[in-house]
Parts: sequence; structure tokens; C-alpha cells
Amino acid sequence: MDPKTEVIIQLKNLTKKFKFVTAVNNLNLEIYKGEILGFLGPNGAGKTTTMKLIASLLHPNEGEIFIRENGKLQKLSSHNKDYLLDNIGFLIENPEFYKDRTPRQLLTLFAKLKGYPRKKIENQVEEIVHMVGLSQWIDQKLGTFSKGMRQKIGILSALVHDPSILVLDEPQTGLDPKARREIRELLLQLKNQGKTIFLSSHLLYEIAEIADRVAIISHGILVACDTLENLESQAKSSQIQVELLNIKNMNDINEAGFQIDKLIQSFLSEPIRYNKDSGVFELPFDGDPEKQYKILQILVQNEMKIIDFTVSKADLLETLYLQHISQSDKTYKEFQKKAIKVEKII
Repeated sequence: MDPKTEVIIQLKNLTKKFKFVTAVNNLNLEIYKGEILGFLGPNGAGKTTTMKLIASLLHPNEGEIFIRENGKLQKLSSHNKDYLLDNIGFLIENPEFYKDRTPRQLLTLFAKLKGYPRKKIENQVEEIVHMVGLSQWIDQKLGTFSKGMRQKIGILSALVHDPSILVLDEPQTGLDPKARREIRELLLQLKNQGKTIFLSSHLLYEIAEIADRVAIISHGILVACDTLENLESQAKSSQIQVELLNIKNMNDINEAGFQIDKLIQSFLSEPIRYNKDSGVFELPFDGDPEKQYKILQILVQNEMKIIDFTVSKADLLETLYLQHISQSDKTYKEFQKKAIKVEKII
């Protein structure tokens, strides 16, 4: 079996209700071996609840969770949860640690709790702390750490027993650009080591950079799950960003925009736009690679002075995300209206 299609975690018809709120609604999702699956959705969409269900911190009202162990998918239950969850590292919500403890003390404790071989714990702790560039802080109290440093220690607490699967809830939220980049590089490094990563985030541009697939949840319902390329193809929506030489003022923008529009109007799904912040022309089209090639070919042949062009994954993901969330919100509101009408009749 291709490891990229080997299911490591399977959620079947998973539902979790809190009184009158359905936080997760009939969720079906498969996580493949060796992938980074980005889990996206607005606040209250059900991301953290889903991860808590996998961690057995919450119990579903309906549905089942399967985790692969010893070559087969096994149903998670109260009887086997310790056994099945041993090979998973969890970071759920913001990590809070005793401020008077050091990374060495904390990570040693986590390794012992997870049953990591005691003779190997000291080396393991030192190796993973070195991996995130905090070796000189290994014996410093956590109360002196920045938020980014604490977040790294949180990820290490999920990693210290060397699990093959990581479930990480918003590991980059609230960090400065340097810390986000370091954590992004760490996640890619872990993936290259063969680990499977289920990662929730609000930072679409971060997910666009590292995820093999994205899953979008809204109002507890999974509204999309696929590679970015396949979602783009299904939505028939993409955008080429083009930067031209010698664009200095509004007259240059208008003249270049008119020229581009005249040359490639038939290939575009919407009028071209000029982004003043980035200094690029945005050319919306349906994502067809053949059209992308034709657009660039025509512009070059007509001596448009292109100095840079790209199809931004981050912008594409943002567009697709907003489309799915908007449609989900509309469907949810219609459902609520129907429910209210039924209540009035009753």
C-alpha cells in the first residue's frame, strides 16, 4: 500500500453536542501516513473539539474513531485508549507549564509519563531541545521564556516520546514572524522524518506553505478536504500575480492595466486588479494550467516587462477558504430559519 494513502486516523460519523450546540456534526475524515493535514475553520467551528475527541479528552455522542496500530485500524475506546494513544503526541490549546520548572525537568516528566525508555530519556530530551535551538535554555526556568519559546517547549512535550503522529492545535498563533518561521521549519523537518501531522490553524498562509492537504470545517461540518490543487480545480478559481518594470504612478498602472486587459481578457474570470500594497497586478482565472501558460505566453510575446510572477498558494487558499465558509454560513442560516418555523408550528 502506498504510505500516502495508508489511513493512520479515521473519523467516522463523529458527532459531539454540548446541550443545544452541536460542536462536531457527523464528521468523516481520514488522515494519511506521512502527511501534514491542515485543519482550518473559524472560531467555534469545531477544530479543538475534534482534536479533544481524538485525544479522548471528550467522548463523542455518536460516531467512531479508529487509529492504526500493529498494521490495522482499531476502534478507540475507554479500554484501549492508553495503548492506542501512546504513539500520538498532542498539543491542544495554549500550553501552560509550571514557571519554576526547566525544559529538562518538564520534558523528562512527559517522557516518563509516556513510557519512553528511561535510559534514553536524558539524550532524547537534549536532542529535541537542540533541534529547536534552545540548548542553552534547557536548565533555565520556564517563567523567563518568551511566548515563542514556551510554544516550542509545548511542541516538544508532544514530541518527547518520539510518536509517529502529532496532533497540534494552533501551534503558531500569537507568535512573531521569526518564531512562526522556526516552527514551520520544525514541522517540515518532522514530516521529513516520516511523522504524520494533524495541524489546526487560523494562519492560512502558514498552512498553504506546508500542508499536503487541507480540511475545512464550519459549524461542525466538514465542508472541504483535498489537496490545494484539487480544491482549486473544483472551485475553478485562481489568480496570477504579475509585477511589471517601471510602474511608478497611477498613469503607469492604468496604462499597463488597459494593455493587459486588452491582451488576455478572454482568459480571465474577473477584471484584473492592481494591489497597491504588493505592487502587483492580480489576474483572476479559473485555475486551468493551460490557460495559465497561455496568459503568460501572450504577455511575454507582447513585450510586457514582467519582472516577477507567481500563483500565490496563500492567496489561493484564502479565496477557497472564504468561498467554503461563506457557503456554509448561508446554509447554516437557512437551516436555522427552517428550525424556527418548525418550532412555531409545534
